[in-house]
Amino acid sequence: MFRSFFTALMFVGLAAVAQAEKLRVYSPGDGFLNLRTGPGSEFSIVRRMGHGTTVDTLERSGNWLRVRHQSGADGWAYIKHFRKVVASTNKRTVSSPGDGYLNLRTGPGTSFAIVREMYNGQTVRILERKGSWARVRHQSGATGWASAKYLQ
Repeated sequence: MFRSFFTALMFVGLAAVAQAEKLRVYSPGDGFLNLRTGPGSEFSIVRRMGHGTTVDTLERSGNWLRVRHQSGADGWAYIKHFRKVVASTNKRTVSSPGDGYLNLRTGPGTSFAIVREMYNGQTVRILERKGSWARVRHQSGATGWASAKYLQ
């Protein structure tokens, strides 16, 4: 009897994991979203999740999601601050918190020269990835490197 209960419990756990959805943190205003210990703003903050980082969904309670952040931290966050990750396209939109633009650079890092500023809402096509950087073609035709976490 114990063995069949354990098997059933494992099956339920695997089914829940199989239904997990990958989402991206969308918080361009202040650049982060709080991950909390429970489903509500009164719960303690576990960590700040950066704009553009990804999570896997684990559970839902009302308008709150329990997620596992790409850092490995688990917790709860408000559902309206997530967007679905669409892996089938290389087209992205610039979404940079605070200043409203993202620098397009000659190489994958902040030490490289700036080619141009790309403003929020403009589109790029990802050509290549290198770490947390993406080589992109801007809607103007300009190519260069940008921080991938600001490309939605």
